[in-house]
Amino acid sequence: VAPEVPELPVGVMAPEAPCAAPCFSAAERRMLQGTWPMELLEDPARQPRLVRTAHEFLRELLIGNHLGEVLILPQGVDLLGLREQESLPDDLLQSLDGCKSVVEVLGKFRKNGSFLSRHKAGVEYVDDDGEQHGILPKERRNLRARIDEALALVAAGKVNPDLLYLAELRLLEQREHPIGGDKVKTICLRDVKDVIGPFATWTAYWDRHDEGVFLGGKWSGKGVHIDQVLWSNVGKNWRGHKLLAAWPQGETSVQVATDLEDHVFAPPLRQRHLDAMRRAAKIVLLRPGDVYLFSGGTAHTVLCVSDDVALGGYESICTLHPAHVDLFLQTAGKGSSLWVDGTMPQDEFDEILEDVLEQLEGAAEQLRQDGGPGARVPPHTPECWRGLLDVLRADAEVQRELRAHFASAVQACMERSACMARGMSAPVVQAARELC
Repeated sequence: VAPEVPELPVGVMAPEAPCAAPCFSAAERRMLQGTWPMELLEDPARQPRLVRTAHEFLRELLIGNHLGEVLILPQGVDLLGLREQESLPDDLLQSLDGCKSVVEVLGKFRKNGSFLSRHKAGVEYVDDDGEQHGILPKERRNLRARIDEALALVAAGKVNPDLLYLAELRLLEQREHPIGGDKVKTICLRDVKDVIGPFATWTAYWDRHDEGVFLGGKWSGKGVHIDQVLWSNVGKNWRGHKLLAAWPQGETSVQVATDLEDHVFAPPLRQRHLDAMRRAAKIVLLRPGDVYLFSGGTAHTVLCVSDDVALGGYESICTLHPAHVDLFLQTAGKGSSLWVDGTMPQDEFDEILEDVLEQLEGAAEQLRQDGGPGARVPPHTPECWRGLLDVLRADAEVQRELRAHFASAVQACMERSACMARGMSAPVVQAARELC
């Protein structure tokens, strides 16, 4: 059952939000004992950057530079109107009721033929060396087979049931999103993209078509990796406590992702995991209800640490900030010092760049028709989000920086990508010139 969380009006400041310095409750300290070293968890230099209001979080998302940071909005699912009962389908939440482990969740899924016929997900286990593997990797559209195999391996004593992890749960077939109207495979009914409405156009890329939902029990998690596209992730942590470690961009990140690819840092830590942990830039405790933002373009890993089943989801974005556009455009570049095995190949990345062109055209159209970012709020926008959009529209720095970042992004895309230089429309180029 989902933990009790006090309901707050959308946008209202969260009371008693954690401070920027390490601040763990007695219960959290007991929970964290024996996980990752407390001296690293309490290191001031490795702490997240906390914001207290929905406006501040959305502002930072749109115009800030979060590379090297983990930005957290405590109780963000309440402040942004993204509680699990509003954001996730009933059949998923009903399957989670009463479950204390991923094995129990998989058992419930197994009995629900309708659910299995409509969804896909990765089911992952951890071997004796600490490395994570997908079960039946070729059966990408057969969730039933993956669950059957996972439960058979558990019954035979061949895998540790506590370390099973369900990754990238989404629909098999795309559908029209109930709010945005775009074609998606995400099971989520509302996202941060919906909260900011017309301002979502003022990003280089926003992927919620393939947004994934993740489930893990205590000591399970997602192994070390760099995302296949060098973008950022907006996370919603609906249930459970998780530890997130992220490494600094550059040589350290590449080395950790290469040497420890897909390794889960479950206790007791192996020496090579501990050595890598000491090189992490950020080591962060994510609490139930947190909404957070970090770069997926550097090595990172997640470990579930509470007794209940953890539940979260991610949207992937690239903002228009020059630092984020620069990193994003290095995707697929084998000559880049940031390239690692598993990065999206150039032909697939070119398809994403076509979506970027559409995003830029949408922003240019807003400038022509409405005079600037977010000027027109769609009529279907829930009342709870209108106030947030009003504040963003009235924020002079947001308006100024989005325009400047748009012009910079157009220039960078044309200079760095032959594909985008050929496809950039005249109205987009003209809009960027006028803003310069």
